[in-house]
Amino acid sequence: MCIVLGAQAGDKLSFQVTVNGEEVPYRLFSFFVMPSEQLNLTTSVALEIQSTEVGITSRSDLRYVLRAPAQPGAYHVYLQTDAEQMVLNILVLTPLSAKKGEYLNGYRIGDYPSRLLNNDPIYERPKGLFEVTAETENLQLTPHFKLSQFVCKQAGDFPKYLVVRERLLLKLEYLLAIVQSKGIEIDTFGFISGYRTPFYNKSIGNVPYSRHVWGGAADIFIDEDKDGRMDDLNHDGLIDERDVRYFYNLVEDEYDKLEYKKFIGGLGFYKKNSRHSGFIHVDVRGRKARW
Repeated sequence: MCIVLGAQAGDKLSFQVTVNGEEVPYRLFSFFVMPSEQLNLTTSVALEIQSTEVGITSRSDLRYVLRAPAQPGAYHVYLQTDAEQMVLNILVLTPLSAKKGEYLNGYRIGDYPSRLLNNDPIYERPKGLFEVTAETENLQLTPHFKLSQFVCKQAGDFPKYLVVRERLLLKLEYLLAIVQSKGIEIDTFGFISGYRTPFYNKSIGNVPYSRHVWGGAADIFIDEDKDGRMDDLNHDGLIDERDVRYFYNLVEDEYDKLEYKKFIGGLGFYKKNSRHSGFIHVDVRGRKARW
């Protein structure tokens, strides 16, 4: 069963939750896991934790082990205190070992590079991809970002497949809060690109080691008026590269802040053209890269 949950006021928790070492400050969040994979969950307060599908073992009042179902799909864990509830989406992947040639259940994935770039483990082939269906495509992953925003742009019917790195979701929520703090009233970002299959990434002429192929990158823009293009952020009456630069600089200004260290990665600047709005690229490669 898929539950579509929308963002709401007070999106941040009043207590701490850590899953596999990643601190999750939001009342709604998602983890992409393999079938039967275990997740270690720690909380800062005693609470009630429930799920009808995910196995839950209590190690202490504040420590739990979650075991994902063996069947791929979207599942949910509920963490409840007297005052608030957190929902964890447990998104169980379809193993890539099920791929036949370049296809997974009729959807063309292509092939991941056989060698790591610079022996960096972030370029290891994903073990699995999440199946996106008409039912799950509008699943809310975090308070402000939906699964549909990350789906690859390649043509084709359902099912489709993707993966998204949890740290990218955390980074996007962090950057959205920065933008909102400047008085820009948006509830999400416009997306040019999220996940890309290796097949699609190659078809548009991109480099084979693009972080999009590993679900660790997003090409985004600020679109308060929902017209599908970057807004006039510097209020000069024009929509041009200076608005992209404004957004780029908002992100760059976070670089030396302690709370941003875990989000260090690529930051790219792209002017508008006949195919797309101006936008910036952000990723979570773990080292600084600029273009």
